[in-house]
Parts: sequence; structure tokens; C-alpha cells
Amino acid sequence: MTTAPTTAAADKPSERATTRRVAFAMVKQEPVAYAIATLLWVCFQLLPIPSALLLRAVLNRIESDPSGSPVWLVLAVFAGFEVGRWVVLLSAAVQWRGVWAFWHTVPRLNLLTSLVSDPGPATGRLPSSSGDAVSRFRDDTQNLAKVLDVWLDVAGAVAGAIGAIVLMLSVDARITLVVVLPVVVVLVSGQLLSGYLKHWRRIEREATAAVTGFIGDTFGSVMAVKAGGAEPAVLRRFAALGANRAAAARRDQVATQLMQTLSGAAGSLGTGVMLVIIAPAIASGRLSVGDLGLFVSSITVLAVLPRWMAFLSTYQRQADVSVERMAELLPTPEPMRISARHPTALRHGPPPYLSTVDTDPHQRVPDDRLQQLAVEGLTVAYGGGVGIDGIDLALRRGTLTVVTGPVGSGKSTLVRALLGLIPVDGGHVKWNGVRITQPSTFFVPPRAAYMPQSPRLFSETLAETILLGVGLAGLDRAIHLACLDDDVEEFEDGMATMVGPKGVRLSGGQVQRAAAARALVRRPELLILDDLSSALDITTERRLWDRLLNAEDRSTMLVISHRAFLIQQADQVLELK
Repeated sequence: MTTAPTTAAADKPSERATTRRVAFAMVKQEPVAYAIATLLWVCFQLLPIPSALLLRAVLNRIESDPSGSPVWLVLAVFAGFEVGRWVVLLSAAVQWRGVWAFWHTVPRLNLLTSLVSDPGPATGRLPSSSGDAVSRFRDDTQNLAKVLDVWLDVAGAVAGAIGAIVLMLSVDARITLVVVLPVVVVLVSGQLLSGYLKHWRRIEREATAAVTGFIGDTFGSVMAVKAGGAEPAVLRRFAALGANRAAAARRDQVATQLMQTLSGAAGSLGTGVMLVIIAPAIASGRLSVGDLGLFVSSITVLAVLPRWMAFLSTYQRQADVSVERMAELLPTPEPMRISARHPTALRHGPPPYLSTVDTDPHQRVPDDRLQQLAVEGLTVAYGGGVGIDGIDLALRRGTLTVVTGPVGSGKSTLVRALLGLIPVDGGHVKWNGVRITQPSTFFVPPRAAYMPQSPRLFSETLAETILLGVGLAGLDRAIHLACLDDDVEEFEDGMATMVGPKGVRLSGGQVQRAAAARALVRRPELLILDDLSSALDITTERRLWDRLLNAEDRSTMLVISHRAFLIQQADQVLELK
């Protein structure tokens, strides 16, 4: 269980993963689907090229023989090209919808899988607020998807621009150069602004997360706000956070709109300059009216390129920030894992033993049933101080071990370190004599269940927040052992009662007992309870412990408590000082 210094993959130049590499890895997961989408968008942007040639033919025919044969056949073909182009667009939109959902799903699944099942403590990787977490899973994954999306448009725009330039060069190289020059200027300007866009987008994301997180905290603490008469202070804080977010969003949007305005101006500027230059050539007869129509059509196609390049530059810089933020949810900054080729399913049970113990071929695999748990030399340091130092502890099957001591002595630190929820500086844990190297993935139900000092309930029905996906088979037993059965009978909706955010509709004691039932319904070999009875009246507390201690096939229990009557019933007591 000792920790060793690790080097983040992102610090190695060969391993450094940019937004482009992460996005390319996503493309490689479904290359056929992406190739089809790309082909459709390229076709959509290329179809105006033959239309421009047809327009040139129509205008030249009208110019040479205004009273001659009608041009309806050519116009019909021209209209057919336009109809075909929009049919291609419809097909591209249908194909795009599927890959768009895929681009959002893969990063979210990979990030969630990492938080659930990767070795090592996840607490240090979690965002500081629920709003920030929502922003990373919703907005940041969308920013990465936008890069993949705009690549399709850029591919089509580049193909169309090449076709337009070839057409214009076939008529007049000098005019073509004048038309292309504003496009180049806009593309260079976009690159110069890109660094500012990335900086401003990060500030905007952080400001948005602060607002979202504050809203979530406020809804979850309505009673505390009302009891403290803090409504005016909450409103002032919300207004300040909103003003800060508005300022950050304005700066971000102004820069984005500036990029897009410049890109739109390139086409207009090129068209204006082209008309000034081409007018004398038409008057002298060197160029025809059809050539003018071809140039105008080609410029329309060419002007699409700087617009999509501006979007690409904007989305790229925004995604750079998003990839960095998403990578912070991983054990080490490994952005390539965001688009892992084979994402694993979320854990539905304990992982294989062999992946969580030492790799010594002579090492035996631990038994499923807990016979003895040994903690040897467990040490956790906080900054310049020590949380726990050299703790030794042995738990035998079916026993009750109570950890007690004054506030700040390290009781919660001990159990969280044992479970791998926080990094440790020394010591190890053995399950049935076998050393566990990855406790965070080993100590999961049904091996172990943990009820923290401040349990968190989901805003679901009471049954759902207790079960969290497991079957109904053990629910009645868990409700009984947690002394929640009488309360359920009094609830109008019974087990279908909505508990509200963080269990706000329940009393403090009901929240604790619901969290205890959530641990008990998993029938763990090792049950760890952190100050279970702190919010219970003495009668309920004694009845609860009487049921737990006399339950058939009870779990091995490690309990943090200072209750004298529980200490007296313990098989062993560990006092921290």
C-alpha cells in the first residue's frame, strides 16, 4: 500500500497529448463512420463547382445570342445540381447525428469509468464543486466534439476552396491572387488571436462552474440558509458570481465573434476588389459575363474556408482548455485516455483479485470470505504534520473493532487510508494474509462497504438512494437492521418517498440510517462505519446496535465511535491520541 512517485505521461514530450491527438484517437474508434461523414460534407462543398461552370455556360450563351434558343435545359441541369446538393446535405446531417452522440458518449464513459475503477484515491481528482463536475462532463466533452465536427466542415471547405481556386486560375491568375489574398490575411489573424481565445475560455469555464456549483450548494442547503437568515448574503454572492461570469463570457464571446466577423469580411472584401478589377476586363472583351458569374460563384465557395477556419481556431483553443480540465479527472494527466479505444463497462461487482494483489507468481489469491484483515505500519502525513503514524491493527472474522479518540486524532484518516480513498506514506494492508496493492479497487462491495461521517444521498426515492443499482433481495433486511422500518411506515409514500438533494427531506438521523442501510444491503464482508449514531437519540441508537451486533452472519465491523456502551461490547478498541 506504499506509494511511489509517478511521472505524469503528459510531462513526457513523446506522450504529450494535444486536442488533435485526442480527437484523432476518437476518429480511429469509428473510422468508417467518420470517413462517410467526411465524404458527404466534401461532396456538399464541391457541388457548387460544376454549378459555377454551368452558370458560366448559361451567361455566355445569353451574352452571345440573347434572342437565340432558350436555355431552360441548362437551367434545369443547374437546378438539379442544387437539389442534389441539398439531398447530400440531408444525408450528411443524418450521418452526423449518430457520430455526434458517439463523440459525447465516449469521453464521458471513460472519465466516469476512471473515477469509479482506476487504482488510487479519486478524491483528489474530483472537482471542487458539483457545478464544476457538471461543466466538465457536459460542456468540456461538447467542446471536444465540436472540434471533430468542425473538421468535417473544414475538410469540405478546403476541397471546395481548391476547386474554386483552380476554376479562377483557369480564367485569370492575377484576379485570383487578389481574391485569395484577403482569405490568407484572415487565416493568419486567426492564428494570432488563438492564444487569447484559449486563456479567455478557461476563465469563462471556471466562472460558469462557480455559478453552477453555488446554485447546487444553495438548493442543498436551503434549511441552513433560512435558519441563519442568510438570504440577502446568498443573493449578493449569487449576483457577484453572475457578474463575474457575465464579464468573462462577454470577453470570450467578443473574441469569438471578432474571429467570425473577420472571416465573413474576407469574402465580401474579395468580391468587392474582384469586381473593381474585372469590370475593365469585361468592358474590353477580354473576359465574358460568364467569367464574371464563375468568379462570383467561386468567391462564394472560397469565402466559406476562412469562416470554418475561424471556427476551427476558436473550437481548438476552447477544446485545449477542456482536454486539460477533463484530464484532471484521471489518475495522472493522460489526455489520451479521454478517447480510449476500448472503454470498459462500469463496475457491477468486485474486480478480479489478480489485478489487485502483488504480481508474484508464488503469491496465493485471497479467499472471498474475510478471515483476517491486517493493517501494518499505516502512515499518512498532511503537509508538515502527521495524520496517523505506524498504525498496526488486526481484525478477525465476525468481530467488532471500535476506533476512538479525540477530534483530530486521525480516526477518519485511518479508515479512508485503509480503503485507499486517500494517498498513504507508508504501510500496507493484508486480506487473509495476502497483501493488497490497490485497496481503492479491492475494498468494494461485497468485500467492503463504507458509511462516511457525512453520508451523501441522491435526490431519488428512498429505495433507489439505498439500492444504487443492486437487487431488491436484501432491502427489507437492510431497512430492518438500520432501524428505518418504523420511519418507512410513517412516510406517506413509503420506500417511494423522494429524499431530496443530499437527503434534505429527511432528518439527520434518517439520513444516517439510510446510508447505513445502503452499506448493509450489499452484505459486505467488512463493514466500516464512521460515527454512525452521532445524529440518533439514545433509544434508536441502542436498538440499532443491538440489531447489528446480533444479526445472523454479521459482517466484520470496524467502527469509529466514542459511545461507552459500544466500546464495552467491542472485541477490541483502538484509541488514537
